[in-house]
Amino acid sequence: MQAAELDKTSGSHAVAAVTEGSHERAYWLCQLGGWGTLTVINVLSSSSGSWDSVLRFAAAKTFCMIVGFALSHRWRLHLRERGWLHGNGAFPIKRFVAWLLAMSLVQTGVLILSDQIFRKGRFLTDEPNDVPILVVGVFFLWFGVFMVWTLCYAVALSRRRAVRFELEKLELEVTVKDAELRALQAQVNPHFFFNSLNSIRALIYQDSDAAARAVGQLAGMMRHSLHAGQYPTVRLADEMTALDAYLGMEKLRFDERLQLTIDVAPEFSEVAVPPMALQTLVENAIKHGVEHSMGACEVRITARREGDMVEVSVANQGTLAEASASTRLGLDNTSKRLALLFGPRAGCTLIAEDGWVTARITLPQEAA
Repeated sequence: MQAAELDKTSGSHAVAAVTEGSHERAYWLCQLGGWGTLTVINVLSSSSGSWDSVLRFAAAKTFCMIVGFALSHRWRLHLRERGWLHGNGAFPIKRFVAWLLAMSLVQTGVLILSDQIFRKGRFLTDEPNDVPILVVGVFFLWFGVFMVWTLCYAVALSRRRAVRFELEKLELEVTVKDAELRALQAQVNPHFFFNSLNSIRALIYQDSDAAARAVGQLAGMMRHSLHAGQYPTVRLADEMTALDAYLGMEKLRFDERLQLTIDVAPEFSEVAVPPMALQTLVENAIKHGVEHSMGACEVRITARREGDMVEVSVANQGTLAEASASTRLGLDNTSKRLALLFGPRAGCTLIAEDGWVTARITLPQEAA
């Protein structure tokens, strides 16, 4: 149990690490792609003039984009440190805008500096009177760029949170289902043990040697139950092996009153079934069919394929009215376990027709 919990914890940590790594890769790809595209657009915006002027223009713009790349990355680190876009406390809009203005001012200064270094003082225009207006325009242009970058980052974060919340929800659902399965399994074992003890008690007064053999068979079945209870599903072949031991014990008790017909082809050996599920249905068939019959009563166990599903049925001669006093705990538990393990398509039904009561398990063709 502790090992299983440790496996789950380590598995969750591993998934979290992989998810974090994928988010980091996506961030760097978007960063490189976005700023790279912006660099290409800026470089291509001036393809006229001599090769020297074009190369100088390209160098100036590339340098400016590299600084913008670095500023946006530092902005991301600041947002993560402060938690402004992570829902940690109130949103400080004044400081948020102040940071955007500061980055825009730095980027505008870098643009002017790059023109001074690479383009010999030219700043996009040869008219000195137009420079102030152009500087203001560039400043607000960079403010818009950083604002759009921040909005894109905020959208990516919100989607990331939504995915994380969905994963946490699914993990919680799996945990709840696992707890339900364990609770149902805890009910199945005492239910089976109670029915088996009743059978042995009846044998004691009829045949003490048969009762002794039945105790040995019960020990084998309980051993199977303990091992099978560690797994959510077992092979149908293993379930049939344990069922043979149970039916052998019941045959000692009822002798000729219990007539068995088993038609389960080897092709279904690997089909996954919940532990003790089939045996629970056979117990009910014997309890409410054979026990209430004064003469021979047939119990049929069959398996067949229905499309992409497998149907395993247990039928006994009799009517549902004879089982009216039953709590049907085993049948209800089997239905819940099937639904939890295989989804809504799997289930267990009970019908009565033509003098037969049939409990039918429907499950997918999954290997245990």
